[in-house]
Amino acid sequence: MDYFVLDIETCPIDLKGYEEIPEEEQFKKINPIDSKIVAIGLRYEDENLIFQSDNEVEILTKFWMKWKEIKLEHPTLKIVGFNVANFDISFLTTRSFINDVSIVPFVLKDVIDIKDKISAYRYGRTRGRLKEFGKLIGMEVQEHDGSAIADLCKNNEFEKIRKYLIKDLEITDALYKRLVKTKIIDIAKWW
Repeated sequence: MDYFVLDIETCPIDLKGYEEIPEEEQFKKINPIDSKIVAIGLRYEDENLIFQSDNEVEILTKFWMKWKEIKLEHPTLKIVGFNVANFDISFLTTRSFINDVSIVPFVLKDVIDIKDKISAYRYGRTRGRLKEFGKLIGMEVQEHDGSAIADLCKNNEFEKIRKYLIKDLEITDALYKRLVKTKIIDIAKWW
């Protein structure tokens, strides 16, 4: 396998009164200053590895250790995700910085963002979320989306977060395989 799938789940640091905030304001709180990582998922060789804890430093440390282990064995491995370049990677590095956790250096050209590929790197907002594309290719999807994570955190429903993350990893992997099959993976932004 020449890639691994990456996805994270985040939650506002301060959940007090979060549900009373208008939805557009809730969305603004999902940034690495106002939110934290509550779970990181890797899908590698059809195995799902979930890093989850109430301690973000522990999650990040274990994640980067596993990333390093995988990259040492396969230095040319690609990092695959849906909106991974614009969200997950930057969130991971910023939260690592805030928590004083050493990362494993990487090269952005090794990141394959499925959303960018599907839209042929269209500039600006594009329609289509992970679950929508998953459904379009025949995957079974969950009724929730990432906005439900805050409620699950507030209610300490961490097993539901875990299951949600695993399903997202499986959908992302299926989308990546479709990109390869359709040769959309070969679209390059720059030569």
